[in-house]
Amino acid sequence: MFKLEPVVPTEKQTDELYRQLCARAHKISHTELPVYEKHKEFVTNYPYRAWFIILQNKIALGNVYIQHDNSIGLNCSDEVNEWQIKEILNEITCEFQPLDPVPSVRVGKFFLNVAASNIHLQEKLKKLGLKESQRSFILETEGQRTSI
Repeated sequence: MFKLEPVVPTEKQTDELYRQLCARAHKISHTELPVYEKHKEFVTNYPYRAWFIILQNKIALGNVYIQHDNSIGLNCSDEVNEWQIKEILNEITCEFQPLDPVPSVRVGKFFLNVAASNIHLQEKLKKLGLKESQRSFILETEGQRTSI
């Protein structure tokens, strides 16, 4: 059985989240690993609606958070199976409701952003019955112009 430990954050949690960040193979929001002090500042500023470290038998398997746009970020090792993912998502969605929709800003349902390279997680979510809704493409910009 797993436990979702709320990020407070303590020094131990900040260290654990940094360890997880360093070990992460799939990235969406950063291309370079931040130095520990920048990470600590990020964690201290607590940018999420809710944030948890996923524990099983006191061993951290990853972390999960809810953003203010109703997206759920799920960062866990590839060893976490579909059943465990289902239980984590069930616990999150039982404890929290999506924020009301705001046209052109926020959909009124929870959704997950998954790195394009994270095929294992994509396959697990599809097996659980989640439907892919969109793909995002990043424009690299130099000043005011794109590099395409």
